[in-house]
Amino acid sequence: MTGASEPQIKGAAIREFLLWHAGKFGHDQTAQLVVGLPAALAAMVDPSQPALGILGASWYPATLVHPMLDRMAERAGHEGKELARDANREVVPRMIRGIYRVMFRAAATPELYARHVQRLWRRLHSTGERSIVLRAPGEAFSVVEQWPAHHPVLCWVTIYTMAYVFEAMGYRHWTVDRIACVSHGAGRCETVLRYRR
Repeated sequence: MTGASEPQIKGAAIREFLLWHAGKFGHDQTAQLVVGLPAALAAMVDPSQPALGILGASWYPATLVHPMLDRMAERAGHEGKELARDANREVVPRMIRGIYRVMFRAAATPELYARHVQRLWRRLHSTGERSIVLRAPGEAFSVVEQWPAHHPVLCWVTIYTMAYVFEAMGYRHWTVDRIACVSHGAGRCETVLRYRR
């Protein structure tokens, strides 16, 4: 990880999202996400390559990711909420079958997921505190705080990642209710996930 004082995001999460984006909107639209970046950030990507050349094992500054998400949100509207849902419907199962298979096995029940969510979070984000409390049967309360890399689209990505992880556990019926968000002036992001088989 470079530039430890600056929030970093693991390439694996960015790469899968960009591969999904290119599959849905085309490579040219995906390449447009990085047009006009400052030279130092532009040097980290290669628009001619799949996923803009982002490497899964590398870490990237949030300042590289945020402009791409801004452009996605401009096109999608609603803070990229539906975009995040559509992407995670495909990305989460792909990651669970792929490089994060071992991680998922370690967190394959709601109780284990809640217990290990901060450790799992740290595999993808250099900053932020993540917690999940199972408040009642079929209800999980998620909090993300102290996260300088927060972005409205990333917030929805986090929410729908959780939802589709629960779906992969067999809870195919779920709803999410974001009740607080840093984007709207709250001190932290809070979401209630209700789930059942």
